[in-house]
Amino acid sequence: MKARGVVDLDPAAPLLPNAERIVRTRLDELRSLAPAALEPSASTAQHDLRIAAKRLRYLLEIVEPCFGPEAKAARDAAKQLQSVLGEIHDCDEMLAQVESIDSLFTLLRTRRELLFRQFSDLWRGSLDRHTFSLLSSESGGDQIDR
Repeated sequence: MKARGVVDLDPAAPLLPNAERIVRTRLDELRSLAPAALEPSASTAQHDLRIAAKRLRYLLEIVEPCFGPEAKAARDAAKQLQSVLGEIHDCDEMLAQVESIDSLFTLLRTRRELLFRQFSDLWRGSLDRHTFSLLSSESGGDQIDR
Protein backbone atom coordinates (compact mmCIF):
# COMPACT_ATOMS: atom_id res chain seq x y z
CA MET A 1 0.00 0.00 0.00
CA LYS A 2 1.41 3.33 -1.03
CA ALA A 3 1.42 6.08 1.58
CA ARG A 4 -0.72 9.14 0.99
CA GLY A 5 1.20 12.20 -0.04
CA VAL A 6 1.50 15.05 2.42
CA VAL A 7 0.58 18.42 0.94
CA ASP A 8 2.00 21.85 1.74
CA LEU A 9 5.20 20.74 3.46
CA ASP A 10 7.62 23.63 3.79
CA PRO A 11 11.28 22.63 4.14
CA ALA A 12 12.09 26.12 5.45
CA ALA A 13 9.42 25.99 8.17
CA PRO A 14 10.01 24.85 11.75
CA LEU A 15 9.41 21.21 12.59
CA LEU A 16 6.03 21.59 14.30
CA PRO A 17 3.93 22.85 11.35
CA ASN A 18 5.34 20.15 9.06
CA ALA A 19 4.97 17.46 11.74
CA GLU A 20 1.33 18.50 12.20
CA ARG A 21 0.65 18.10 8.50
CA ILE A 22 2.30 14.69 8.35
CA VAL A 23 0.56 13.43 11.49
CA ARG A 24 -2.80 14.67 10.21
CA THR A 25 -2.26 12.85 6.91
CA ARG A 26 -1.27 9.59 8.63
CA LEU A 27 -4.25 9.85 11.02
CA ASP A 28 -6.62 10.44 8.10
CA GLU A 29 -5.12 7.45 6.33
CA LEU A 30 -5.58 5.24 9.41
CA ARG A 31 -9.16 6.37 10.00
CA SER A 32 -10.18 5.93 6.38
CA LEU A 33 -8.90 2.34 6.25
CA ALA A 34 -10.50 1.19 9.51
CA PRO A 35 -14.12 0.65 8.36
CA ALA A 36 -13.14 -1.89 5.72
CA ALA A 37 -10.65 -3.58 8.08
CA LEU A 38 -13.38 -4.11 10.67
CA GLU A 39 -14.98 -6.68 8.39
CA PRO A 40 -13.84 -10.06 9.75
CA SER A 41 -12.76 -11.55 6.42
CA ALA A 42 -11.16 -8.39 4.97
CA SER A 43 -7.57 -9.61 5.14
CA THR A 44 -6.24 -7.14 2.55
CA ALA A 45 -7.87 -4.19 4.31
CA GLN A 46 -6.50 -5.41 7.64
CA HIS A 47 -3.02 -5.68 6.19
CA ASP A 48 -3.32 -2.15 4.74
CA LEU A 49 -4.43 -0.85 8.13
CA ARG A 50 -1.41 -2.54 9.72
CA ILE A 51 0.88 -0.68 7.32
CA ALA A 52 -0.90 2.61 8.09
CA ALA A 53 -0.57 1.97 11.84
CA LYS A 54 3.11 1.23 11.37
CA ARG A 55 3.64 4.50 9.50
CA LEU A 56 1.84 6.47 12.19
CA ARG A 57 3.73 4.70 14.97
CA TYR A 58 7.16 5.36 13.49
CA LEU A 59 6.28 8.97 12.75
CA LEU A 60 5.09 9.51 16.31
CA GLU A 61 8.29 7.97 17.66
CA ILE A 62 10.14 10.81 15.95
CA VAL A 63 7.81 13.75 16.62
CA GLU A 64 6.33 12.70 19.96
CA PRO A 65 8.11 15.50 21.88
CA CYS A 66 6.23 18.05 19.76
CA PHE A 67 2.83 16.77 20.86
CA GLY A 68 3.14 15.59 24.44
CA PRO A 69 1.41 12.69 26.19
CA GLU A 70 -1.35 12.42 23.56
CA ALA A 71 1.30 11.38 21.03
CA LYS A 72 2.63 8.68 23.34
CA ALA A 73 -0.86 7.26 23.84
CA ALA A 74 -1.47 7.30 20.07
CA ARG A 75 1.93 5.72 19.40
CA ASP A 76 1.24 2.96 21.92
CA ALA A 77 -2.20 2.32 20.40
CA ALA A 78 -0.73 2.23 16.88
CA LYS A 79 1.89 -0.24 18.09
CA GLN A 80 -0.78 -2.52 19.57
CA LEU A 81 -2.84 -2.34 16.38
CA GLN A 82 0.22 -3.04 14.27
CA SER A 83 1.10 -6.04 16.41
CA VAL A 84 -2.31 -7.72 16.45
CA LEU A 85 -2.88 -7.02 12.76
CA GLY A 86 0.54 -8.54 12.05
CA GLU A 87 -0.49 -11.70 13.90
CA ILE A 88 -3.72 -11.81 11.90
CA HIS A 89 -1.70 -11.50 8.70
CA ASP A 90 0.57 -14.33 9.84
CA CYS A 91 -2.52 -16.51 10.36
CA ASP A 92 -3.80 -15.59 6.90
CA GLU A 93 -0.48 -16.56 5.34
CA MET A 94 -0.33 -19.85 7.22
CA LEU A 95 -3.98 -20.74 6.56
CA ALA A 96 -3.22 -20.79 2.85
CA GLN A 97 -0.41 -23.27 3.49
CA VAL A 98 -2.30 -25.72 5.72
CA GLU A 99 -5.70 -26.03 4.04
CA SER A 100 -5.30 -29.79 3.73
CA ILE A 101 -4.44 -30.33 7.41
CA ASP A 102 -7.83 -30.01 9.08
CA SER A 103 -6.69 -29.82 12.69
CA LEU A 104 -4.07 -27.16 12.03
CA PHE A 105 -6.41 -25.24 9.76
CA THR A 106 -9.08 -25.21 12.48
CA LEU A 107 -6.57 -24.12 15.11
CA LEU A 108 -5.29 -21.25 12.96
CA ARG A 109 -8.81 -20.21 11.98
CA THR A 110 -9.80 -20.06 15.66
CA ARG A 111 -6.68 -18.09 16.52
CA ARG A 112 -7.43 -15.65 13.71
CA GLU A 113 -10.98 -15.16 14.98
CA LEU A 114 -9.68 -14.43 18.49
CA LEU A 115 -7.09 -12.01 17.12
CA PHE A 116 -9.72 -10.28 15.03
CA ARG A 117 -11.85 -9.75 18.15
CA GLN A 118 -8.79 -8.37 19.91
CA PHE A 119 -8.16 -5.99 17.00
CA SER A 120 -11.79 -4.90 16.93
CA ASP A 121 -11.73 -4.27 20.70
CA LEU A 122 -8.46 -2.31 20.40
CA TRP A 123 -9.87 -0.13 17.63
CA ARG A 124 -13.15 0.53 19.41
CA GLY A 125 -11.29 1.20 22.65
CA SER A 126 -9.08 3.75 20.92
CA LEU A 127 -12.23 5.46 19.62
CA ASP A 128 -13.86 5.40 23.06
CA ARG A 129 -10.75 6.94 24.63
CA HIS A 130 -10.33 9.38 21.72
CA THR A 131 -6.74 8.14 21.47
CA PHE A 132 -6.15 9.32 17.92
CA SER A 133 -8.53 12.27 17.88
CA LEU A 134 -6.69 13.95 20.76
CA LEU A 135 -3.92 14.66 18.26
CA SER A 136 -6.26 16.52 15.93
CA SER A 137 -8.72 19.35 16.16
CA GLU A 138 -11.49 17.31 14.52
CA SER A 139 -12.91 16.15 17.85
CA GLY A 140 -12.02 19.01 20.10
CA GLY A 141 -8.31 18.36 20.64
CA ASP A 142 -5.97 21.17 19.75
CA GLN A 143 -2.66 19.40 19.35
CA ILE A 144 -2.48 19.60 15.57
CA ASP A 145 -3.92 23.06 15.04
CA ARG A 146 -2.44 24.94 17.99
